[in-house]
Amino acid sequence: MDRTRLLREILDLYPSPGETIYLERVRDDDRWRILDPGAALPMPGPDTPAPDAWIFYSGAWPSHDATRMGAHIDDLLAEMETMCGGAERCRWPLDQPYPLDR
Repeated sequence: MDRTRLLREILDLYPSPGETIYLERVRDDDRWRILDPGAALPMPGPDTPAPDAWIFYSGAWPSHDATRMGAHIDDLLAEMETMCGGAERCRWPLDQPYPLDR
């Protein structure tokens, strides 16, 4: 599914804080679902390819606003893409100890 459809579906269901969503990418296809508490982790079946990248999220969502939610989804997808060679998202320079001296 493309980003527009992904955003629309998440906005339509608008997960509650604490609900865990699972996002995955298989080739060029993004998929998502809400996981039931205590449910087994999603596993590919015999006829289903393993995901190239995946991420779980259970934090608070931004307000029910397409622009803010779109930015939030973009951030989750970018974080997920680091699993397969996407841009590094290190939050501070590697040559400086954490926390940053400012």
